[in-house]
Amino acid sequence: MAAFPISVSDVVSSDQLVVRAAVSAFLGRYAARPACTPTQTCASSSAGAPTRLSTRLTARRVDVERYVRWLQEIRRYQPSTVSRRLSVVVGFYRVCVIDALLEHLPADYVRRPTVPAE
Repeated sequence: MAAFPISVSDVVSSDQLVVRAAVSAFLGRYAARPACTPTQTCASSSAGAPTRLSTRLTARRVDVERYVRWLQEIRRYQPSTVSRRLSVVVGFYRVCVIDALLEHLPADYVRRPTVPAE
């Protein structure tokens, strides 16, 4: 008798709500649009990435390292691009730690690619 029937695909799990809230809290830190938008990086880290890193609050250091290797070897991004995207992912997980969604930063001790000084 409802006016708008709800399908199973319309229902959002509580885990998805937590991830959405974490992404909103992270993106809320940015008042202006930076050159490399975190929104694009968050979307690109989940679109085709082997671990769907940006949508997982259960990620470990190994998953972040696999994401970096995927950017380098499969996507063939330059070291500066890989470093920039890793910075966004690290920032997202840092906000999750600050908001007590995670106990520790899964990106601790992940090596950044060497970026030339030029």
